[in-house]
Amino acid sequence: MPLWDDYQELLKSPFADMANIGGRYGGAISAACFLSRFTKKFDWAHLDIAGTAWKSGADKGATGRPVPLLTHYLLQRAGKLN
Repeated sequence: MPLWDDYQELLKSPFADMANIGGRYGGAISAACFLSRFTKKFDWAHLDIAGTAWKSGADKGATGRPVPLLTHYLLQRAGKLN
């Protein structure tokens, strides 16, 4: 994911040291730019799950959809699953 300076600019804020949301477009990239400011010495990944995390309409609310997949992956990586 590109972390170009143009996207870092989206995090400027007149009220705080930085904003935690960049705007309508480039949301996944600006979120990754935000995280990059705190993870300089670590390998990391930004998982953009916003599209699957919420339901709208009569069933409005959180889906929890990414949780089982991520839990299974992490347990497998930790050697807790075959």
